[in-house]
Amino acid sequence: MIRPYQKDDEVEINNLFTEVFHKQRSIPHWEWKYKGNVLNKTIVTVAEENKEIAGHVALVPFKGKWFHENIYLGARTDTMVSPKHRGKGIYKDLNVEMIQQASEQGLDYLFGYPAPKAKELFLKYTGAQEIGFVPRLMKINKVSNLLESRFSALKLAKPLLKWADVFFRSKNTSLPTGYRIESKTAADSSFDELWERGKQLSNISLVRDADFINWRFTNHPDWDYSILALYKEEKLIGYIVTRTEEKQYGTGKVLNGYIVDVFADGEKEVWDLLISAGIQNLHEADVIQTWALDHTLLFKCLTSTFSFKHKDSPMPLVGKKITESLSDGISLSDWYITPADVDSF
Repeated sequence: MIRPYQKDDEVEINNLFTEVFHKQRSIPHWEWKYKGNVLNKTIVTVAEENKEIAGHVALVPFKGKWFHENIYLGARTDTMVSPKHRGKGIYKDLNVEMIQQASEQGLDYLFGYPAPKAKELFLKYTGAQEIGFVPRLMKINKVSNLLESRFSALKLAKPLLKWADVFFRSKNTSLPTGYRIESKTAADSSFDELWERGKQLSNISLVRDADFINWRFTNHPDWDYSILALYKEEKLIGYIVTRTEEKQYGTGKVLNGYIVDVFADGEKEVWDLLISAGIQNLHEADVIQTWALDHTLLFKCLTSTFSFKHKDSPMPLVGKKITESLSDGISLSDWYITPADVDSF
């Protein structure tokens, strides 16, 4: 039986999440994502078999910009079927119901960044479109730690290896007169004003206003984000969001730094100042990673000014139009995308 979410389903949904993805997820995280989102909407569909939840698909709703229109976007997330119940057509039924739910909930366009098999089935069952692959950029910050973690025999040579770190670090950029960087714990109305001034940056984007910033970063139940705001005199002209995460690498561990989001109203100098502040904030990270589309000013600043390298493009962007009046023929060059568009970063 395919049905909408009912109160207290989240316990079984999280159990299914662990079974399928082999990761734990807390109830606060589920509530943040599916109840406390920007629109405070729960758009969750489950498949029930013999009184247990056998499958699940959900949409996280966002305010969106589509060329000159304000629309509602839905991020397709956590599509999963228990291994015990595969081969019964549940995955197809969930996707068909998801399209119906999206229409009933007033969403105009669905998007996602699915794994290869999920992408294949999303395209097959919904008529979705593969738009392109999102570039991942990387910058080595401390080569000594990477080499020591990868090759334990080099531990004794670490003092010598640290000399090499000097060649990988970016130079600190001094702020021009009248500019200042301020650490923020929450976004205020000045972020709404920044969005309105800078939204012509792209044709299609999640709305990056105060509601989005506060939900996505300030209220996140698992990660501690650093939000740095750039002011010129008293006017907010941009922000950058970063975080770190320790991960296993070789025989040791490395500290990954992420530039999760950047948005600005200004020319290349403004973006360079923001990225420089973010890199300085991640000075303890061994590696810094982010996403950026190659037509954007963000990509150009990262690669030309700060020597980020295009490592690969592992994430496909897939979209499905719900409102038929939306323009056709969109491409990746219409979008503005950062890791902030995905809740796992």
